[in-house]
Amino acid sequence: MKFRIIYTGDIKTKFIKKGIDQYKKWNERFFNIDYVCLPLTKNLGKISDKDYKQKDFQNYKKYLSNSTNIILDERGKLIDSVDFSNKIENFKTYNRKDINFIIGGPLGHSEDIYKYSDFTLSLSTMTFTHEMAVLLISEQIYRANKILNNEKYHY
Repeated sequence: MKFRIIYTGDIKTKFIKKGIDQYKKWNERFFNIDYVCLPLTKNLGKISDKDYKQKDFQNYKKYLSNSTNIILDERGKLIDSVDFSNKIENFKTYNRKDINFIIGGPLGHSEDIYKYSDFTLSLSTMTFTHEMAVLLISEQIYRANKILNNEKYHY
């Protein structure tokens, strides 16, 4: 089973990249996470938002079949870290498929991607950059592993 965090556009902010690298290292104790950076769709502002999102969707599509897909979206369900860890455990136990965390591009997701969604998760009612979303979900995956293994996190 693989865990993937799939997003568009490079992580350019140094402190965020450093944080992601740290959580990637810490998560290796439990399992590896593949970070899949898809290219940003070109022509932002030159084509309609709908067409832009559809082009983005085509980049994501090859990862969606035969996987458990958790779509990160501000309109998704807000859950606490314990519920998140339980959800991850259930997906690992009952689905036995790769788990993808899908982070949208600058305009969000195409409506087509939701057809592949097993769960739509909101990290907050606030909107974050894709870079921050990658960092936050990396931290929550690590926290979930600590919870599932009955390990202390802060102390």
